[in-house]
Amino acid sequence: MLTDNIIFLKNNYPKLYEDIENEGACNHKHYIEIENTKNNQKTIKVKKGDKDFYLHSKYDPLREAESIINKLEEKENIDENSHVIFYGLGLGYHIDVFTQRYPNTSFSLYEPSVEVFRHFLENVNLKKLSGDSLEIMQCEFESKYVDIFLSILLNKINKKIIITALPIYENVFEEQYNGFFSKFKELIIGKRINLHTNYAHQKRWIINCMKNLKDILSTPNIVSEKIGVFKDKTAILVAAGPSLNEEIENLRYIKDNGLAYIFSVGSAINTLIYNNIYPHATSAIDPSAKNQVVFEIVKEKEITEIPIIFGSSAGYKTLENYPGNKYHMITSQDAIALYYLRNDDGSVINIVSDAPTVAAATLQLLFILGFDKIILVGQNLGYRDKKRYSEGITYHRIELTDEELEKGIWVKDVHGNEILTTNGFNSMRRQIESYIKQFPDINVVNTTKGGAKIEGTEFKELKDIIESSLREKVVDEGGLNRLKKDKTRYDKKYMLSQAKNMDKSYQSALKINKEYRTVLNKIEKAINNRNYTQAQKLYIKLDKELKRIENNDFYKTFILPMNRVQYKILADSIENLNAEKNPREQGERIIKSFRNFADICTNDIEMIEPIYDEMKESINEYIKKNSLGGV
Repeated sequence: MLTDNIIFLKNNYPKLYEDIENEGACNHKHYIEIENTKNNQKTIKVKKGDKDFYLHSKYDPLREAESIINKLEEKENIDENSHVIFYGLGLGYHIDVFTQRYPNTSFSLYEPSVEVFRHFLENVNLKKLSGDSLEIMQCEFESKYVDIFLSILLNKINKKIIITALPIYENVFEEQYNGFFSKFKELIIGKRINLHTNYAHQKRWIINCMKNLKDILSTPNIVSEKIGVFKDKTAILVAAGPSLNEEIENLRYIKDNGLAYIFSVGSAINTLIYNNIYPHATSAIDPSAKNQVVFEIVKEKEITEIPIIFGSSAGYKTLENYPGNKYHMITSQDAIALYYLRNDDGSVINIVSDAPTVAAATLQLLFILGFDKIILVGQNLGYRDKKRYSEGITYHRIELTDEELEKGIWVKDVHGNEILTTNGFNSMRRQIESYIKQFPDINVVNTTKGGAKIEGTEFKELKDIIESSLREKVVDEGGLNRLKKDKTRYDKKYMLSQAKNMDKSYQSALKINKEYRTVLNKIEKAINNRNYTQAQKLYIKLDKELKRIENNDFYKTFILPMNRVQYKILADSIENLNAEKNPREQGERIIKSFRNFADICTNDIEMIEPIYDEMKESINEYIKKNSLGGV
């Protein structure tokens, strides 16, 4: 290894240096060697089976490298807001061409072959190659390093990501290549879905939690009151996949004979009611306004026999005029409940992790309630016969379009066949699988005919389960309604103290806003007057104001969660803003970024003011009733 590289790695990538040193002699050393090219440059020859592959041209590697970057430029618009991942280093010719053309564009390096990486370090000076633009570098000593590299990358880089591979690697290192790009695609899709979800729901989550506090204070917390109550019982989790149509009579038999507790999620409530089957409970966690449409049929028919278990961040209109009993569960999105509430004995409230699907959240709840067997019905998580939903649902289009079919991705179903699904359904499946892994002692059976295979479950037909194990009545005649008790008692003294503290934080937030804007105005004036030294001093003050925002309870509980995407973008951009060499450009970018964020926050403070006052009334009413000995 070059001496400069030893120093560079020790200073910048000590773990990578330690790994390469500990790796010792590579098992495949005799398969890979350096050769001189026709024009006296170097290339790497890899022997695979009875074939020889060259990672670079045998004639002119530098010319080939220029061609690689030219093709990259034809496909991608590369600038300082891009981040390029180089998969496969070889001897770095293409990377050198890139850094000369784009000295200010950040990039990362990933090498799947330990032996190629050794040759790279023996022949290429990293410091000269990378300049100041290298962000992350990793070699694949084991398959787990793919996850480590991509996880760090996606958390650290907030730019458009461009990935390019040294062309020959797809053939020479086929298994590693396919594994890397498959994982990259999966994580990128997951990040986009999370970003879209956060952006779409960030404000509604908080508004719902504020609006729902009144219902939370007047209903039982099912997690606190019923934890472990259903030990040795079986639950059936019914979703609205097209396979639900085939199980209607089996579910009717189970309900009529009290063989298991039936919980419906999402639109399944409509299919069940359409077939005159009332589940023992239904769940709601979706924060969007459209969630109320799911339960319109319950309200229209004034069905009182179906209790609803709602997540505290669920769409607040869902709960309005709901005719049945209500139970609540505090979700991880609910910063409001976590600030104001604790149990009457002073203990912390149990929460349910928010999930991208109500099925995943309800599955988690069923684990907590103590069910030792959970049967999944209608959980297709994919398409079947060009259908996405079961019958009885009038507010969704059931049949798929040709365009949706073309965009589908293929996964294995419960029978080992290939079925079409979507990235959204696939993300839901992985979320369910992650919860199942957290509770390995609970038996989860998937009865969904033709549905996507869910790791951690076994597939059995529902009729076979009825015959083999659902043979005795286990359901209380009144279902969850019989188990209903008074609202959960929360610590009223703590609630009162927190309410007073929040009012103070609210007034403080208004003051911080004014001072924050004053500093921005001073920075703008200094930049316009070319007084960059004064501007630098003011950046320190601006940073202090941002820290005051981060430490203010009103901001932490309401405003920052409502703007989590914009706040993360601002936080991630600070490093880049500080690295800007041109002082005027730096100042103008800082003013624009911080002022935009200030405007968004100020608008939201004004927007939630009446909701905040309404929420305080609910708190005061609860404290007053409980102080007077009411229930």
